[in-house]
Amino acid sequence: MHLLLGLRPPQQPLSDMALMLSVRKGEVDSFRQLYRRHYAAVQAYAFQCMAGPLHAQDVTARVFAGLLQQTLAGESLVERRYPGCLRPHLLGNVRTTAVMRWHREPEALSTEFREWVAAGSRWPWGEDGQLALAFERLPASTQRLLWHSVVERDAPALTARITGLAPHAVPAACDEARGALRQARMDLYLDRLERQDCRDAIRRLAARPETPPDAELTDHLGFCPSCWGVYKDLARLDKQVETQLPVRMLGWWTGEPYLRAKAAIPVPMGEPPFLARLLERVRADAPARSDGPTTTKAAQATAPGRHRRRRRVVVPHQTGAAVAVAGFLAGISVGMLLLTALR
Repeated sequence: MHLLLGLRPPQQPLSDMALMLSVRKGEVDSFRQLYRRHYAAVQAYAFQCMAGPLHAQDVTARVFAGLLQQTLAGESLVERRYPGCLRPHLLGNVRTTAVMRWHREPEALSTEFREWVAAGSRWPWGEDGQLALAFERLPASTQRLLWHSVVERDAPALTARITGLAPHAVPAACDEARGALRQARMDLYLDRLERQDCRDAIRRLAARPETPPDAELTDHLGFCPSCWGVYKDLARLDKQVETQLPVRMLGWWTGEPYLRAKAAIPVPMGEPPFLARLLERVRADAPARSDGPTTTKAAQATAPGRHRRRRRVVVPHQTGAAVAVAGFLAGISVGMLLLTALR
């Protein structure tokens, strides 16, 4: 029908990773989409770390400016620890930036976060480390689905854009991701078991994770505390992913307050000052078009005096924070009022 009417069918939005590759190639306009997809989450997490909206906006500006600068420089920053999953990388940078502010302006931090930093920024190692290990064993695409659907509870439409999936494919893909995590968790248990009857019981639990155990398996669970613990763990796996996984990966996690804050922040209509300045500079540096013959890319690459230079983004200094903050206030004033009410 689209072709008969002379219209093009709608194109599937590029995933986060495709957008980052586009930015690395110099197509800076692609960064706008990354910024809009993750702005609310970064701002909400910054609000959990900082004492007020202005400090949170300053941290948000620094984090996105740093991401753009690193991406243009070709750094494989996301692949280091969170392969293909941009959101936890951004939130981790918010936490790091806020900790750095503690050394200069401890009063700029929220009370709870300041106390956590003052106590040594201790990671809660008492949580289940095997869950994080099972998560890290999963493919990057599976990690993205679990993080955005279970941990962040992002809307399916946003999850589809971030992952590059079609919206109708997201629910089934999320179910498969949960199954993959359950299997990875099960494999870690099997690696530690020596008794064959326990190994058989665990495999039977994995084969039918959503059905009650039969009489024989129930008898085994009744006298084997280890397998009973596995059974309870698998039964509440989704809840553990939601509450324990972000704590293990980020250290500082407020859970529901963060999720409520994220839901209250609107997507900014404009672009931040640092991105606007960069785009303006890129356009100013672009060669003027002429009506004469077009120089091929190969000729441009070999022409004397032509050297490609990586453009850098200047991260706002503390003295220029007001400039960055002014641009953010226009798009999120309503969200800030809601956030203050939620605290």
